[in-house]
Amino acid sequence: MGTEVENRADVLIVGAGVIGASAAFALAKAGHDVLVVDRNSGVGDGSTGSSAGIIRVHASDAQSSALAADALAVWNNWRDFLGADSTEEVARFVRCGSLILDAGTGFVDRAAAAMRAAEVSFEEWSLDEMSGHFPYFDFHRFGPPRPVDDDEFWSEPTELLPGALYTAQSGYVGDPTLAAVNLMHAAQREGARLRRSAPVVRIDLEGARAVGATLADGSRLRAEAVLVAAGPHTDSLVTAIGGTSDFRVRTRRIREELVHVPAPAGLDLALQGVHLVDGDLNINFRPELGNAFLGGSNGDLVEEQTVIEDPDEFNPLVTADVWERTTLRLARRIPALGVPRARTGVVGLYDAAEDWLPIYDRTCFDGLFVAMATSGTQFKTAPIVGELLRHVIETELDGRDHTAEPFLAPTSGRSYSTAQFSRLRDPRKGQLRG
Repeated sequence: MGTEVENRADVLIVGAGVIGASAAFALAKAGHDVLVVDRNSGVGDGSTGSSAGIIRVHASDAQSSALAADALAVWNNWRDFLGADSTEEVARFVRCGSLILDAGTGFVDRAAAAMRAAEVSFEEWSLDEMSGHFPYFDFHRFGPPRPVDDDEFWSEPTELLPGALYTAQSGYVGDPTLAAVNLMHAAQREGARLRRSAPVVRIDLEGARAVGATLADGSRLRAEAVLVAAGPHTDSLVTAIGGTSDFRVRTRRIREELVHVPAPAGLDLALQGVHLVDGDLNINFRPELGNAFLGGSNGDLVEEQTVIEDPDEFNPLVTADVWERTTLRLARRIPALGVPRARTGVVGLYDAAEDWLPIYDRTCFDGLFVAMATSGTQFKTAPIVGELLRHVIETELDGRDHTAEPFLAPTSGRSYSTAQFSRLRDPRKGQLRG
């Protein structure tokens, strides 16, 4: 195959994380010639690899909840979805359920309304019910969340939380990177091509149309459509050519620390673990292999977010301040927890919108598309998002407005409006990461 042919494709995808790999699979299955490039040496080595891998169905709005439920059906049949044979190692979905504590912020009410509208099953638990299922939790009201050096943090609570929502079908994928690798292998079986260690330095334009990209080694790639799904690097690539000039939704890059804390002696998380969403203490944890907890912040408190301007310049190590804040808050909820002295965990950079909803859209340039603001929230929907992005790209290349035509989920036939994910939307007020 000549260099000219190798450097051309119907669709060029920048980014081999879980979203880029899913889009490659969906587009290649539909018969498109797909080329994927990534700056890293491995698939899923960016923000996908620092994801908590949580597969939850609760959300602040009905469409997000429904999309997560449709994706959950895929995670439950992962090998079949991929078309992988019995010899391929595939990511494993572990069902543990999600417990969403009623912290009095209104989030539980919104999530319940969203799941009802989406026809997603859930249970409303009283204090007695959640205490009976998870006796190792202290369900006192400790919030609102305070710094751990605030004297009020250690005051004895007098109130109890009133209850929670519980979704038994939720869980997690313990190896998010492997899930991205699985999707890329599936895409390659359909004919997609992959180049690793190939950083894009510029999206190339001819007039008002994107025609490809230039790599750091000077290679020029050409395609009918370019999809930028490069996580925290997406904004800088697209902004450099004025591609975000008409965006109404702001994105930012948030440094996220996930800490790893062993479970108390005598507590078997394989049997008694749950994904805990705790707005009262602003923490979010799930069970981890090795009988431990993995988690971090809910992301709701602006004052506790570390926003990074340059995605190539951030501290990749767990810090003492965040470790202490996160583990001590978890220890308030789990009194028997021993806080280890060694700081272990995962640090990544999340690409997030101000309303925590993703952007799946074209840009002001014809042929240039983005999958932005997906980190920390959209791993769970990735298998369906690949098909949604195919719908967006194919519709626009055909000269039609994708926001005016519903996307039909292949797993359920459920209809979705892509306008919710538009760059031109007004940011949703009160939207939380969950």
